[in-house]
Amino acid sequence: MAERIAYDVPPPKIGPDAQEELDRLVQTLHEHGLLRFANDVVASNHELMRIVVDGLNKPGSLNAIQNLSVIAMTLSALPPERFYQVMFALKEGIEQVGNHRHDEAERDSQQDKSKHTRQDKEDSAPGITGIYRMLNDDELWYAIKPILAGLRAFSERLDRPVDKPVTDFTGKPTEGP
Repeated sequence: MAERIAYDVPPPKIGPDAQEELDRLVQTLHEHGLLRFANDVVASNHELMRIVVDGLNKPGSLNAIQNLSVIAMTLSALPPERFYQVMFALKEGIEQVGNHRHDEAERDSQQDKSKHTRQDKEDSAPGITGIYRMLNDDELWYAIKPILAGLRAFSERLDRPVDKPVTDFTGKPTEGP
């Protein structure tokens, strides 16, 4: 009897294999000048590194790097949904302030100074009785309360001394600038 032949069926070629993809990548990098740039960077390693280190070793550069790291630490502590909420609340607040000034200037240019409408009386200074009414306005206090709490937290944080930002953020002692 004949012996059985062991034969594994090769998988069908669907696309280029890894070597063909690598060759194509190298060719594309060459055509766009990236290989030449990478070769130049590697060839000027000492000179380029000296320039980079000298540029980063200035006090302004070090401060900028540390400030960017503090921003990154702060953003990493905020959940994205809270950051979204705060940023769009800030956007809407800025738009309202801008619209108020725009509406006021437009109204002044369109109306005679001698005519006083009901809108003018509502926008005028509240006076002593108006201030007293504002003190009893629950909706106004509900809107102002988060701003006052934020100012309180901001003031307390400013009063707290900080030796090094990373130490304050992580609670672990650090060395260096």
